[in-house]
Amino acid sequence: MGNGKRDYYEVLGVAREATADEIKRAYRKLAVQFHPDRNQEDPAAAEKFKEATEAYKALSDPEQRRIYDAYGHRGLEGSGFTGIHDMEDIFSSFDIFGSVLGDLFGFGGRGGRRGPRPGRGSNLRTRVNLTFEESFAGVEKNVAVSWLDDCPACQGSGAAPDGLEVCSDCRGTGQQVTRAGFFTMSAPCGRCGGSGHSVTKRCKECDGGGKTRIKRELKVKIPAGVDTGDSMAMAGQGAAGRHGGPPGDLVLVFEVAPHERFVREGSDIHVHQPVSFLQASLGDKVTLDGPEGKVTVTVEAGTQPGAVHVVKSKGMPDPNSGRRGNLVIHLDVQIPERLSREQRKALEALLPLFEVS
Repeated sequence: MGNGKRDYYEVLGVAREATADEIKRAYRKLAVQFHPDRNQEDPAAAEKFKEATEAYKALSDPEQRRIYDAYGHRGLEGSGFTGIHDMEDIFSSFDIFGSVLGDLFGFGGRGGRRGPRPGRGSNLRTRVNLTFEESFAGVEKNVAVSWLDDCPACQGSGAAPDGLEVCSDCRGTGQQVTRAGFFTMSAPCGRCGGSGHSVTKRCKECDGGGKTRIKRELKVKIPAGVDTGDSMAMAGQGAAGRHGGPPGDLVLVFEVAPHERFVREGSDIHVHQPVSFLQASLGDKVTLDGPEGKVTVTVEAGTQPGAVHVVKSKGMPDPNSGRRGNLVIHLDVQIPERLSREQRKALEALLPLFEVS
């Protein structure tokens, strides 16, 4: 691999085809084992910690990992990759390692983090009921959504306009910071829970809870062909982000009511059409109501019970490609259970002509 460095996969003890989660778990294990604050009597532990951190820095980034897999250490150097030379590099790379080291050690970077970190809003899910006809043709519907969100009157603080004061313990930072060995250790303030403020007078709108139910109605264009269980995500239409973070997504889950005549199987629509035994014997044309209007089919002479007539491209549209399935017409030959006197007499006269030998 060049430069006298060990192979990054060997450093972390994972296979070259390891998943991102496997790489992260391997690094966490090594970080716990060789963290300098836990090995103050072993100078070699710091070097092993830096080596593992550099390996994780390279392999946790998909593009850097691709370059490394193809060209090794020299390829990474040519792409501008900087390794881990000292502990200061770990601080400067906090955005990459924060989720790993922070979970382990409360690692908060130089001076700690001030105030709550922005967070993405929650994804919302709501069910949308459709008729068979709406699913077949596509439809534009108003969809009502509701969720609990930060109270707009107090911005989620739970405090009245004059009921908020800076926390006396953390002085508004939201963090309690201590130094330990190489690192600055930080944790949410125990007094204010990380908000940096204390509530002295509760908000009247939410009674101090900081949350209120938000209701919204959206006009949504639903493509033709969606089926029960299908879903559609609307990016950025979910709950608002926290502390300036981006909103979540709205996921629509569809449920299509069954039809009294049509049965859907994939993109095909099945329907049963009764024909008399005389129509089946002699042949005829029958007209039935299809999902988009009248459909005329030819019943061939000698049609047997259970026969099927397929009308191409008259079924359900595919919501992704728009291609249509087929309309499958099941011809149900009807044998009368009761005959009038005239019907019986006429059939008895024909019986000798149809005797089975």
